[in-house]
Amino acid sequence: MELNKDCIDILKYMKEKNDYVRIQELAEKYKVTDRAIRYKVDKIEEFLVKNGLGYLDKQHSKGVKLPNNKKVVDFINKFVGDYTPYKYVYSKDERIKFIIVKLLQSSKPITIGEFESKLCISKNTVLKELDEVEIWLESKDLELSRKPKVGVLIEGEEIKKRKALIEITSETVSSEALVNYISRRMIQSKINNLQFDILFSDIDIDFIDNIIRHAEVELNREFSDEAYGGLITHLAIMIKRIQLDKEIHLPDINNEVVKNTKEYEVSGNLIKRIEKHYGIKVPEVERSYIVIHLLGAKVLRDNEIYKDDQYKLNDLYGVVKAMTEEIEEIYTLDFGEDKEKLLDDLLLHLRPSLYRIKYGANLINPLFDEIKLNYRDLFSKVKMVAKHLEDYVGSTIDDHEISYIVIHYAAALRNYNQKHNKKARIVLVCGTGIGTAKIISSYICEKFKVDIVSTTASRNILSLDKSSYDYIITTVDIPDLREDEYIKISPLLLEKDYKSLEKYLAVNHKSKVNSEETYVVKRIMNIVDKYCDIRDREQLQYELMYELKRREEYTKIEEKTYVLKDFIKSDTIRLKANCKDWREAIHLGCEPLIEKGSIGEDYTKEIIKNLENIGPYMVIAPSICLAHGKLDKGIEGTSMSLLNLKYPVKFNNELNDPVKLIITFATDDDERHLNALSNLMELITNKEDVHTVMNSSSKEEIIELINKYSK
Repeated sequence: MELNKDCIDILKYMKEKNDYVRIQELAEKYKVTDRAIRYKVDKIEEFLVKNGLGYLDKQHSKGVKLPNNKKVVDFINKFVGDYTPYKYVYSKDERIKFIIVKLLQSSKPITIGEFESKLCISKNTVLKELDEVEIWLESKDLELSRKPKVGVLIEGEEIKKRKALIEITSETVSSEALVNYISRRMIQSKINNLQFDILFSDIDIDFIDNIIRHAEVELNREFSDEAYGGLITHLAIMIKRIQLDKEIHLPDINNEVVKNTKEYEVSGNLIKRIEKHYGIKVPEVERSYIVIHLLGAKVLRDNEIYKDDQYKLNDLYGVVKAMTEEIEEIYTLDFGEDKEKLLDDLLLHLRPSLYRIKYGANLINPLFDEIKLNYRDLFSKVKMVAKHLEDYVGSTIDDHEISYIVIHYAAALRNYNQKHNKKARIVLVCGTGIGTAKIISSYICEKFKVDIVSTTASRNILSLDKSSYDYIITTVDIPDLREDEYIKISPLLLEKDYKSLEKYLAVNHKSKVNSEETYVVKRIMNIVDKYCDIRDREQLQYELMYELKRREEYTKIEEKTYVLKDFIKSDTIRLKANCKDWREAIHLGCEPLIEKGSIGEDYTKEIIKNLENIGPYMVIAPSICLAHGKLDKGIEGTSMSLLNLKYPVKFNNELNDPVKLIITFATDDDERHLNALSNLMELITNKEDVHTVMNSSSKEEIIELINKYSK
C-alpha cells in the first residue's frame, strides 16, 4: 500500500489536531472535492490497517479521527521522516527538484539507473523529467550534459551552480523544516529527508550551528530563521565543494569595501574554525562570499544598526522616507505616529538588502507568488517608489526583494485601516435640552464616522467610565474637566465648530469621498500616461473629476446586463493544454471563438502582433493573460474563451510571468462586456478560486465558479 504526499499531509494534520476532523474541513484546507478527500482517507485507513494500527474512528456527526494510542503517533513520526520509498510515491515536482539538487552536488556523472532506484520510477519517467530539468537549468545559464552509458552531469560556472543549488533548496526546504532538523533532528517530509541526505551528509551540522550562533554574538545581531537556514546551507555547500576542489570566482567584488566591515573580521574567525575542524584550506574568495552572506543576512534584531558603514544610514533613512511619503501620497493617507516605526523597520530590513542587491546574492521569498497575487496593486506601487532605492544603490531591485518591502507596507496599511475604519465613540453633553442634543447628534453622525454612545448632563460626566468613550463633545463648559479633555461647540453648529470637529474626528465623509475621487483620477491618469500622449494634463484631470462627481446623476438605461457566464461556457473552455510558447497559447485561446464564428484568423494575428510590438501588457496579473485585439471588422458580438495550461509559458512580462491562464475576448461593442469583465476581475482577485481555475481539469468545476461570480 502506497501513500502519496497529499495522504501524508492529511495524516500529519489529523495527528496534530488529535481530534475529529470533518471531511469538508479537509476538502477546504487542501482545495479538493469532498469525494477526493474520502478517497484519500480510505487510502490512509487501508495503510494503517495494513501496518497493524487499526481502523480510523469515524463518527457521522463529528468526522474522522486517528486511533487513540501512542503507537499510532510514534509510527507516523517515524514514517514521515524515514526514507521508505516502497510506501511513498514522490510527486513529479518533488522528483524534479531532487534530481536537480543531486546533479548540482555531484562532480561526476550520475546514471539513469540511480535515479530509477532512488525514486522508484521507470527509465522513461526519468528521461522525461530530465527534459524539464534541462529547461530549468538553461534558465540559470547551466547545461545538462548527457553521456550515453555514462550518465548525466551539469556543466557551467561554479558560482552559477551554487546559486542554482541555493535557489532550488530554498524552494523545497522551508526555514522551519531546516530549524526543526538542526535543533531536534525532526524531518517534516519525505522530500526534506532526501534533500538533507544530499546537503548534509558528512557535514557536522551541530558544529556549523555553533559557529553561526557565535557569529551572531560577535556581530551583536540576531539572524532571522530564514537567514540562519541560508547560512547553514551555504556553509555546508561551500565545505563540500572545497573538498571536491571546486572554487568560485566572484566578479566585481570590491575587496576594500568588504575588508572594512565587521562581517569580514567575523568571517575570519568563522573560517579558522572550519579549516581546523575539516582539515581544509578556505580560499580568500570564499571568505568574500561568506562576508556577502553575513552582510545580506536578514535580521530580527541588530544592536549596532546605527553604526556607520558603506551605506550611510542617514542617507538610507532619507531614501526610505521618500519611498514612504510617495506611498502615502498614492493612497492619500498619513501613517501618523506609526510612521517612525515603519521607517525603522524598513531601515533594519534594507541595510542587509543593499549588500544582497549590490553583489547579486538575492533571496528567494517563499511567499512571493501569494504576495504578488494578494497585493498586486501595492506590489506595482512599491516597485515604482523603489526607484529611489535603485538610484541609491546603483542596481535594479529584484522582484523577490521588492516582495519583502511590500510586506512592510502591507502591514502598515492594514494597521492604518484598522485604526481609521474604527468609529469614534462620542459622549454628547448638551445644556439646552434633548431636542438640541438630537439635532447635534444627527448632524455629527451624518457628517462623521462616529457612534454616539451616551447623551448626558455635564454634572454626570465623572460617573462615566473613561474606557467607554473616545471623545466628549459639549455645548457647555464642564467645570469638572480641563478644557483639553473635551471639544466645545456652539448649539448652532457654526463653521468654526465644524472645523474643530473635523480636526479631532479626522475622517469627514465628504473629505473621504473627495480623496477617493482624487485617487481614482490619479490611477486613471497613470494608465492614460502609459498608452497616450496627453495634450493638456490639467484639463483632462478636471474633466475626469467632473465626470466622477456627476456619476450619481446618471440615469441607468434599462437594458440587459451581461454577466460572465453569458460568455464563458463549456464549449469555449479548453483545459490542460500543452503549449511550447506564448504564441501557440494565443492560437489555442482563440480557437473556440473561431470555431463559433465569433472571430476570424485575423484576430489571432492581431493579438500576436500587438504583443510583439508593444510588449506583454496583456499579462494583467500573476500567471494571467487577458488576450484581446482591436479589429473593427470580422467580429460578431461579444465572446470569451478560457484556457488553462498544463505547463506555464513565458510572455516576457517581468512582473507576472509565467502564464498559466489565458482569457481571450473579442467584442464589437465598447460597453456590452464591461460587467462580465468586472465579474472576471472579482474572480481573479480571489486567490483560492483563481488557483482552482488555473489548475482544474474539470469543466464542470470551472463553470460552477463562473456562475458564482456572474452577477
